[in-house]
Amino acid sequence: MAYVQGFEHDIFISYAHVDNTVFPNQTDGWIIKFCKNLEMLLAQRFGRTDSVKIWWDERKLDGSMLFNQRIEKGIKESAIMICLNSPGYIVSDYCRQELDTFYKKANVEKTGLNIGDRSRIIQVLLKNIPVNEWLPEFGGREGFLFFKKKYETGVDIGRTITPESNEFIDCLENLIEPIYNLLNDLKKEYNIVSAQPEPKSDEEDKDAFTIYMGEVSDSLRIPRKRIITELERKGFKVIKGIPPPDEAVAHEQATNNALKNADLAIHLLDEIPGREIPGETNICYPQKQTELALKTAKSQMIWLPAETKFENVDDNDYKLFLENLESGKSGIKSFEFVRGSKSTLAQEIINFAEHIKAQHAVKKAENGKISVLLDTHLNDQLYAYDLSRVLLENKIQPFINPEEDDPRKNLNSLEGRMSQVRKLIFMYGNVSKEWVLERMSAALQLIITKNYPIDDFFIYMAPPHKEADEILLRQRFLKINIVDSSNNTMPDKAVIQQFISNLKTVVL
Repeated sequence: MAYVQGFEHDIFISYAHVDNTVFPNQTDGWIIKFCKNLEMLLAQRFGRTDSVKIWWDERKLDGSMLFNQRIEKGIKESAIMICLNSPGYIVSDYCRQELDTFYKKANVEKTGLNIGDRSRIIQVLLKNIPVNEWLPEFGGREGFLFFKKKYETGVDIGRTITPESNEFIDCLENLIEPIYNLLNDLKKEYNIVSAQPEPKSDEEDKDAFTIYMGEVSDSLRIPRKRIITELERKGFKVIKGIPPPDEAVAHEQATNNALKNADLAIHLLDEIPGREIPGETNICYPQKQTELALKTAKSQMIWLPAETKFENVDDNDYKLFLENLESGKSGIKSFEFVRGSKSTLAQEIINFAEHIKAQHAVKKAENGKISVLLDTHLNDQLYAYDLSRVLLENKIQPFINPEEDDPRKNLNSLEGRMSQVRKLIFMYGNVSKEWVLERMSAALQLIITKNYPIDDFFIYMAPPHKEADEILLRQRFLKINIVDSSNNTMPDKAVIQQFISNLKTVVL
């Protein structure tokens, strides 16, 4: 499914075959390298490798091919078109027909050819072509330059920037944000419903992300009320853990039933235990509801004011309960414990709820796929992208996390991705062994401190050649799985098959 609703593809790339010529000592032509890099950078911008659907005709053989139904269908099912303009493009009847087809179909669609002041036809200039020679469908709009002039003065056709250069990546990055904004604008346009929104049905309401807000002491009642209002304003459904029923057995049953229907539980505690439950010995509603919730597998947050001092708690049982929660001695690890300010409490809860909601959405979208994080250096990102496509074909959802030379940089992005997956893959290619070990060590520390449910570490050895036993992280928490494909310039089929099998069969 495309990112923009109503289309089969988000982007159609139109190019001249002559611009994809493979020179001696090259494996891929310029067009293929452009498309692969574009796919990779868009995946990073959108956060998923399969978020944007790009259509480009890899089977185009020569300029004598007839304009066929397959090409026409790809054009008509695409939201935007990127034209790689060059002297070869201008003289190609095939390319002109592609451009004309998209131009005509876009003009009669819901949004028309333009979104605001931007065209759905994006021109990428491979050469310095004078404006008066541009095809009329480009409308004289400024294009994205992928060439350098050969001479400081005078007019010349220029030299196309090579994909291996830093300038090429810079040019591509200048292109990514306009594409990102254009697709998002199109997505909004095509998701607009002309009629007035109808009230949610019972089925839709049942599917809403639901938060259980536990009972609180009188000192936290006003902040809790404000938080519930804010959550409902954000579209969350809130179940309030407030008695009745007062009687102990009925209260426990009602609380458990409410928790069954919740995706997330929030408990606000302080030095005051709250109202006692009739029929229970020395236990109050906030503590009891928290204990019941912790017996479930629900995601939950337990919050205390930053200034809370346990020595000020008069009830010894309640004091021990709080101390065990904060120290982790309760034996339960599936909750987030936060000390904070009342002034930031609402936003903290909203952020946490959005985070958990996003995790639920990822799991639902995966539809049975295994999720993995592919942590790699920028030097290996093209290889990583090829590997990620193979993983997708085998129903494994990869998240790519490319980083720079300092392995301790950008740990926030590593942490954010780790919360969405169960398996980590560290690519060991054109980087030092020390770089990989530092990344793994940082990830292991996050697993321990944040209690992330990571099951497995994989080290994927990419070219150049490496010895299988040259890398080791001494720890007892996780098994390290080594995949050696360092002798193959492309992912080896036999190695990949075994790798896929290991990803799918390692015990969860």
